[in-house]
Amino acid sequence: MGGTIALLAASGVSVQIVALTQGERGTHGTVATRRTEAAAAARVLGCDHRLLDFPDTRLTNDVETREALMRLIRAEEPKLVFAPYHTSRLGHHDGAAHVDHLATGAVIRDAVKLARIRGIEPSLPAHDVQRLFYYMVPRDQYPTFLIDVTAHMETLERALAAYETQMRIERQRHKILEILQTFRRYFGVAAGCEYAEPFVSEEPLVADAETLFRI
Repeated sequence: MGGTIALLAASGVSVQIVALTQGERGTHGTVATRRTEAAAAARVLGCDHRLLDFPDTRLTNDVETREALMRLIRAEEPKLVFAPYHTSRLGHHDGAAHVDHLATGAVIRDAVKLARIRGIEPSLPAHDVQRLFYYMVPRDQYPTFLIDVTAHMETLERALAAYETQMRIERQRHKILEILQTFRRYFGVAAGCEYAEPFVSEEPLVADAETLFRI
């Protein structure tokens, strides 16, 4: 959802990327390179970022993780939260179906719920996130809405280039950058623009007369 991050940041919205792990067990790159790449990409996108230290490939939706993320949500008080979609029926070669991505979607969903409950850790004021949206929409599921990121593709591509270790990856002779561009072109066709990013909302979206024709 890098194009959407660039759009929001350019619109004056305060955005923070939170990675739950540091990729210490990944195939490509080290913790040091991942930190450097994440910081460089965030600078290009115009947002803040932080890397947490939950165990790579071992992220679980347990009490400790849920409550740690609930405390983070209460401390930051975000109006919107985006998380990877929590369920996928796709094969093990699909990058969006990484075990940590799926676990992140599930644990964030539950942490957002806990953040609203005043009886949990009363020393931290409860916080009700306005909307939880999911990115990394599985290919077998149609998104709820699309965001036109055409005007921000150049920024996105510069941010992606900062992830040098990841941009070397190829899938069936296609470079990762080409795959990510093609993905956005596909949804651009559905949105009536050049490039778009898809999202899922599991709750109803409300429109008024002013916004009805723009959703």
